[in-house]
Amino acid sequence: MPTLRRLSTLLVYLSWAPLFGCGNDQPEGVTPSSGGATSSGGASPTSDGGSSVIGGQSTANGGAAIGGGAGSGGQSVVVGGSGGAPDAIGGAPSGGASAGGMSSGGASAEDGGTGGSSEGPMLPPIDDYSAEGPFDTVVETSVGPGGTYTVFRPDELGEGGFLHAPIIFGPGIGQGVNVHTTMLRNFASHGFIVVGTPVLNGGPGDAGNRQKMQDGLDWILAQNTMPGLYEGKVWSDHAVSMGFSVGGTAAVEIGGDAAVMTIVSIHGHRASADLHGTMLQTSGTGDTVGLPLQQQTYASSEVPTFLATLTGAGHTYIEQNGGGEERPAIVAWMRYWIYGDLGAEGYFFGEDCELCGAPWENPQRKNWP
Repeated sequence: MPTLRRLSTLLVYLSWAPLFGCGNDQPEGVTPSSGGATSSGGASPTSDGGSSVIGGQSTANGGAAIGGGAGSGGQSVVVGGSGGAPDAIGGAPSGGASAGGMSSGGASAEDGGTGGSSEGPMLPPIDDYSAEGPFDTVVETSVGPGGTYTVFRPDELGEGGFLHAPIIFGPGIGQGVNVHTTMLRNFASHGFIVVGTPVLNGGPGDAGNRQKMQDGLDWILAQNTMPGLYEGKVWSDHAVSMGFSVGGTAAVEIGGDAAVMTIVSIHGHRASADLHGTMLQTSGTGDTVGLPLQQQTYASSEVPTFLATLTGAGHTYIEQNGGGEERPAIVAWMRYWIYGDLGAEGYFFGEDCELCGAPWENPQRKNWP
């Protein structure tokens, strides 16, 4: 039976899924599924729910970058994608489960360790989180509010009843979202619908940045109930709020939206909001401006938060090599918290987690389950 502390955690986070499963008084890990068993290798919670800090912190110089403008013309372009055949989504247990096809007892570590709640879709298990997912992808420009947004999405939507979690993504200041095409297309290959904002021209905390992020999120959520391409295919209460630099700041600021299950702030600045989900922050020891500000965001967070620091990475690191080492960590985070992929928990749980050692350092976890 769970302890009172664990029951309290359940009540606090009942508004967001996945829910924590039953376990021992001091569980080693937590699955993102309803009623599921804990798994080995996870982090033990502290008695006060505070942070767990491993190692020291190092910083060096870094700065923001200005990118190019977004594409135009409203064209739809198939840009590839590889992996399993379409029927791998919604197939037999060894190849994934269809929407609503998860067992009602919680997660299972069988067939690759994927699991999730009884109310949502699952993805086929993978071994390499830097690889493409099972969906071919399409990029659509000049869509959304005012025809100024860019969507990176799976080519075929809703196959076998699959529900696609939306990501609202904000780029860095003065930057077109196309700078991040490789990374965002990769996210789409894992089943996500990524809505990239138009250029964000304001500095950290700018109301205009927040409004563009919120408008994009509201638009894709509304599409789920409107006749058209997205109708009935958007997992509208499992959204991801994500961004880079000032976009990462705005991602936190709109993270209290009821639809947002998790926030990913990539080299963001100081920000806070009434959050109710989980949060991943990424930064680098070479980002001397961004890392201290991310540290302040981490300090103010009251939800389960992981601050991951990449050795030597400057502020603009995420723009290189399709997201570099940060991209698979973000993929693992989203697959774990959104789609219940237990194979990804090794990135974040345990003292020897993927983000606990080289090329990462100083892993920080707080309010950790």
